[in-house]
Amino acid sequence: MNNTSKIMTVLPPKEGFSPNCVGAVGLLVHRLAQSADLIVGRALNSLPFTGAHYLEVSKTWSSVFMNNKSYGYGVACLVKKHNPCLIEIHNRPDLALYIAQKFPQIPVSLTLHNNPLSMRGLKTKIERQKLLQKLHVVAVSQWVKDRFLSDDVVGDVKVLPNHIDLTEVPEYVPINQREKTILFVGRVVADKGADIFVSICQQLLKEDPTWKIEMVGADRFAPNSPQTPFIQKLRHQINHDQIQMTGYLPYDQVLQKMSKASAVIMPSRWEEPFGMTALEAMACGTPLLVSAVGALPQVVGEGALLIDPQKPEEAFILLSSLLKNHQLQKELSEKGIRQASLYNAEEALLKLVAYRTKICSALNINGYS
Repeated sequence: MNNTSKIMTVLPPKEGFSPNCVGAVGLLVHRLAQSADLIVGRALNSLPFTGAHYLEVSKTWSSVFMNNKSYGYGVACLVKKHNPCLIEIHNRPDLALYIAQKFPQIPVSLTLHNNPLSMRGLKTKIERQKLLQKLHVVAVSQWVKDRFLSDDVVGDVKVLPNHIDLTEVPEYVPINQREKTILFVGRVVADKGADIFVSICQQLLKEDPTWKIEMVGADRFAPNSPQTPFIQKLRHQINHDQIQMTGYLPYDQVLQKMSKASAVIMPSRWEEPFGMTALEAMACGTPLLVSAVGALPQVVGEGALLIDPQKPEEAFILLSSLLKNHQLQKELSEKGIRQASLYNAEEALLKLVAYRTKICSALNINGYS
């Protein structure tokens, strides 16, 4: 792939971009980054991913990162210095609008990973309509697009779904060779239903105490994530030695655990705008239970069982039934793998390249393909 043109991708100010400290957005950007791309983000405490041209927003500004205007000024300085032909900004509408207005000669694209109706600068019809007049908008799911265009907002919003690099997925472990482990993977917060997961699994342990329960994740995507009041309360809620909290783990270790587990439960209260954990579990062929909220039903298709996060008792009954039905486990495993293959990184890159060349004429002139 010829990529001599400068494309600048701007991460959210709190996002990591190193193997030992990265969230979903950083991983997604890393997978599709080409050698000439410029990745902009905060000052890191460890080396960034290899093969990436990572630009840190000046540490002068990193001390005031809680102020979005300061981060925006730092990004603007890098734009002025490197003069990219296209700027892609992730999940920060106010920043994208600021950069688009400051550099009107450069196409700016905003990729939305969250529900736009909950984001500052997008909550009203007027704000969303104004944004579409100034820049291009990408949604990671049809669910996100539909919410952006609600209230009769008129404009073009492109859906470029999240994806997974199937070459990173561990070798498939047959269902009958799996460990007797149930997994939670993700941020350990109320929105993700971490406490619901504990409630479901405690019921399972009453029925069969030989199961092992693991919660992989922390409040943030970092090894030094704090012990929040929610996590402390959750530890008090846990009354079984079989329920273990591992804290944050690097991505490759998470996939290893997923590939060996008997099931993954994703009991989100939050209306998931996509649901990367679900995609990763399906790619590993791991039987999956997910909340029927947000974009999750669209993403998993027939590759998972749907649960109501407000009814943990019913979720427990469904989980218990699944674990006793090896045929259903095998069917879910096979359907999950097929569903995950629809979101492979190779096709995602082709779609991204096509979108970039559509909105940026300079890429066509410079032979980007």
